[in-house]
Amino acid sequence: MAILVSLAATIAHSAPREDQAVGQAVVTVLGWAENVCRAAVLCALVLSVLLLLVIAMRRRWALLRDAAMALVVLAGTGSVVGRIAGADWLPIDDDLWSRWGFPEYRLAAAIAILTVVGPELVRPVRAVLAGLVVAAGVGQLAIGSALPSGVLGAVALGLGAATLVRLVFGSAAGVPPSAEVRDLMIEVGVELDDLRPLARQEIGSAVYAGHDHSGRPVRVRILGRDAQDTQRLARRWHLLAYRDLRRSAPVGRLEQVEHEALATLMASRAGVCVPEVVIAALGSGGDAGLVTRQADLDPLELVPGAQVNDETLVQLWREVARMRGAGISHGRLNASQVIVDHEGRPVIVGLAAATMGAPQLALDIDVAELLVSTTVLVGPDRALKAAVGGAGVNAVKGALPYLQRAALTPHTRERARSHEVALRELRSAAAAAAGTDPVEIAPMARIRPRNVLLTAAVLFSVYALVAQLADFGFAAVADNLRHAQPAWVVVALVVSTFGLVPEAISLRGTVATPLPLLPCVVFKSGLKVVSLTVPGPAGTVAATVRFVQRMGGTATEAVASGAVDDVAEKVVQILLVVLMLPFVREGLSHVHLDVGDPDYRLVAAIVATIVASGLVVGLVPAVRKRVVPPLREGLRIVEVVLRDRRKRLELFGGNALGELTFALGLGAVCHAYGVGLTIAELLVINIGASVLAGLIPAPGGVGVAEATLTAALIAFGVDESTAFAIAITTRLCTHYLPPLWGYPSLLWLRRQGFV
Repeated sequence: MAILVSLAATIAHSAPREDQAVGQAVVTVLGWAENVCRAAVLCALVLSVLLLLVIAMRRRWALLRDAAMALVVLAGTGSVVGRIAGADWLPIDDDLWSRWGFPEYRLAAAIAILTVVGPELVRPVRAVLAGLVVAAGVGQLAIGSALPSGVLGAVALGLGAATLVRLVFGSAAGVPPSAEVRDLMIEVGVELDDLRPLARQEIGSAVYAGHDHSGRPVRVRILGRDAQDTQRLARRWHLLAYRDLRRSAPVGRLEQVEHEALATLMASRAGVCVPEVVIAALGSGGDAGLVTRQADLDPLELVPGAQVNDETLVQLWREVARMRGAGISHGRLNASQVIVDHEGRPVIVGLAAATMGAPQLALDIDVAELLVSTTVLVGPDRALKAAVGGAGVNAVKGALPYLQRAALTPHTRERARSHEVALRELRSAAAAAAGTDPVEIAPMARIRPRNVLLTAAVLFSVYALVAQLADFGFAAVADNLRHAQPAWVVVALVVSTFGLVPEAISLRGTVATPLPLLPCVVFKSGLKVVSLTVPGPAGTVAATVRFVQRMGGTATEAVASGAVDDVAEKVVQILLVVLMLPFVREGLSHVHLDVGDPDYRLVAAIVATIVASGLVVGLVPAVRKRVVPPLREGLRIVEVVLRDRRKRLELFGGNALGELTFALGLGAVCHAYGVGLTIAELLVINIGASVLAGLIPAPGGVGVAEATLTAALIAFGVDESTAFAIAITTRLCTHYLPPLWGYPSLLWLRRQGFV
């Protein structure tokens, strides 16, 4: 925070002209929403005052002291910094909407209060207030009541003052007091002694340890309102981000603890060594609790590897084999979910994310997760020997495709973050231990190091964009964009960005292997950089093959996915154009197309090439051996995909929704320039322009797409200058701006091991 304050003060003192220019630019872009911005600022200030009043009414004097101390620290520090950067010690005015100076005390005070009080608020309220503070900061810039340096200084000072106070006086731990939990347990018929919160808490719940009336150790897991929201978010994120799509996700507090209790009981019934369930119940206050008989011991991952004997590891894998035999997937089966009791037996705990009747995919991922976790703990040799000896060769063999970062939970991925090479070696060692060939992921053809290539690709894409815009003329582009309504342009950008979702859905429909939605969406965002850099579909195909393989698909499946998606897209486009033509006849009545005779020599050359290729494949055994099996396998995969009703819906529905989304984005841009076109006309224009642009292999369609879209708009009666402006703005929303967040998307995919 000190560094940010210094930076903001330097800007305010040494670059006031640039600070003013940036602030004026924000006013120009967002000035149309002045009333909304004023409302956001006012709401943030009023809610901050109301929070202080509520704290005083509830006699929370310690919390009120913290908020007051944060404001005192803010005033003292801000006055010194303000005097250094400007002319006033305390730049405060009686006009709420005037520009007070540096730092911006209104925003800083709201941030300081909300940061101090935040731990006492439930998560939904914290999220709303955080969003409101962000809107207030942007709003002050938009209405001109603060400069960028003042807002940056306010954020830094507000957070710095509040966190300093919280560091000195402490803050809420975020878990219910032990007395309240004990009363809840008495209410549901369980008496507990010496109950205390554990030092290691779980995401989405509060965990306690204690003893029952007979002195036996127990573990209590509580889900309150705040914990329920966090748990729900964590589960939804897991379902969205990872491949085990069939995992159950109960959303109610009682349903969650009942689910864990049932999974634990079913595992115990199958002979797995798990904690004994005492009760799962909902208290009158709305908090749900699960009580199990479990000693307060460190998890296996905290035990030094030298102290973990091989017999314990083998016994652990035998427990895993029993779970697999019962069709129960743990969901987070790593060394943090295993304890070794006082008798030396490994006990599997934490079945909150378990799935009963789990698919083979989830069972194999469990094995891969635990194998990586135990490898980090004791090394690959001991881990593999124990896995083969305890769970068997088939279990290890089934886990081979999932010995990669993309299939692991965030906890295990984080522990193995610096072991990417070890994971590749582990795949080979596991294959050797299982007596099968290693699982290889074909690398995408590119020059290493990958960071250098990726940076060069982005620079080249920027160069291509700048060069193309230079040909158009920056002055002409700026003049056209100046007349657009910013609100509609923002809508077009949002709608076009949302188009990544249907594109990801259609990608999921191209392969039989289940793909998680979130990585697919991020991957489609990253492709914006690839498509702008590499001419034609070569880069997109290579990246898609790499991605699908990393997600567990076969090489043939990955290669076939592009062709399946392309054919489905063309089918959808043809159907949409045929369906929309009756509604656009009036708009096309003045269009005259001159279609010349085909070039018969070109047609003959194409036919001869196809026939010659067929003869070579049929007569040359070496070529036939290389071509026919992959082709047959690809056709089989296509058949599997098309036979699955869900895959058909994802494939064709995703493409149809994508065409509709981009047409709506084009419509929003048209409204920005005062042009009204029907949805049928927008679909025909967008599809026609994209088909024509795809015939010429320019990087990202730069230049070609603008020309074809402009021509299509002119064909429907839009004047030339407006059509050109619409085309440029549309391309900005769909191709030129998305690479800005496509580059971080590629970096995220690399960090997660998805490409």
